[in-house]
Amino acid sequence: MRALALLAMVSAATPATRQQLLDQAKAELAQGRADQATALLRSAADRFQSVQALLELARIQTTRRDSAALDTLGRARKIAPNSEEVLSAYAQIALARHAPLPAILALEPLTRMAPSVAQYHYLHGVALLQAGDMEAGGEALQRAEKLEPNRPLTLIALALALNSRKLHAESKAYLLRALELEPDNVEAIAALAEAEEGLNELAEAEAYALRALARQGGHATGNLVLGMVRMKQERYGEAKDALERAVAADPDSSKAHYQLSLAYARLGDEANAQKQVALYQKALREMEERLRQLRAASPDGTVR
Repeated sequence: MRALALLAMVSAATPATRQQLLDQAKAELAQGRADQATALLRSAADRFQSVQALLELARIQTTRRDSAALDTLGRARKIAPNSEEVLSAYAQIALARHAPLPAILALEPLTRMAPSVAQYHYLHGVALLQAGDMEAGGEALQRAEKLEPNRPLTLIALALALNSRKLHAESKAYLLRALELEPDNVEAIAALAEAEEGLNELAEAEAYALRALARQGGHATGNLVLGMVRMKQERYGEAKDALERAVAADPDSSKAHYQLSLAYARLGDEANAQKQVALYQKALREMEERLRQLRAASPDGTVR
């Protein structure tokens, strides 16, 4: 009711200007009255096609975990398709919702518009990794790393892309740099465990996996690596337990499902082994479908 009263008061004498509505919304938000601010911003967006109002409205929706935020920013993109602020906000919300395709379609023009901004190349790389294109994602992350070489998030994401392509020695170098910058970063420690396992350095892989799990017991990669190490040690019961935790933490991981199927098979549990094989195949199909959609949406049929 207060929101409607505010709108009526603002426009009682003369129609409110766009800036008046934005200023009033800002004041309401500063007082913690998000509903009132939302109503004012909707009015500014509807009456004036205000991109700024839509951006502010999307911020409120994001804070409230309202899924309409992406649609709100979609409206802003139609009004201002080349706005750096709009494209950036749209991409970040899409990534947070694990919607890599719309994120990529916003980030591709953004990286062309602002090629010297490392953050945009980083987000582009992360979106490509989410979509399953590890090679293209790695290339985008390498561009980000060249622009901003000492950012742990970029180094870790690049290492993950390299691990997925079995380029473990290269991955290890980036992760050691990341850990010099942030020695207690759990993602870096777990990824380094994966690189060490890929290099068949089992003692080091086990040590890093246990170190990651000591900080975060349910960590997907930490449990995956520990399970793989236990498999090579022929400790199949312990491997199964770790891999079950990995699958619980990341149900979309084809690698975790495949490894768990091997553990069940070693333990003579054929029914659960076949169930995990089916989940592994399903995860692969879903990844292939995401890549197909991405290539179909790209003008030249690539995702680079």
